[in-house]
Amino acid sequence: MTQILSHNSHDLLPMQIVPVIASFNDDGQIKPLYVGINGERYKVASCWVRRSFSNQIEFHCRLIDQDLLKPVIITYYLNECIWTIPDNPKNAAP
Repeated sequence: MTQILSHNSHDLLPMQIVPVIASFNDDGQIKPLYVGINGERYKVASCWVRRSFSNQIEFHCRLIDQDLLKPVIITYYLNECIWTIPDNPKNAAP
């Protein structure tokens, strides 16, 4: 019998790893500025932060998609230094 051990907090969750350009200040605050989803780059118009667990931060953002503002939740994993979005049709692409 084979066992699989996950070393990362994001291994078994239904999510998509995405590239993000973010600002990090001296006080430890993080602000996503742009996010890449399905090969497209979107500017973050606004967001608010919710700390989910000790090693991740959840950003509830509004992305600019042409003339529309579209909501997306972007999660930053502090230990792995990766950004993800939920892998579902409602939230995976603006």
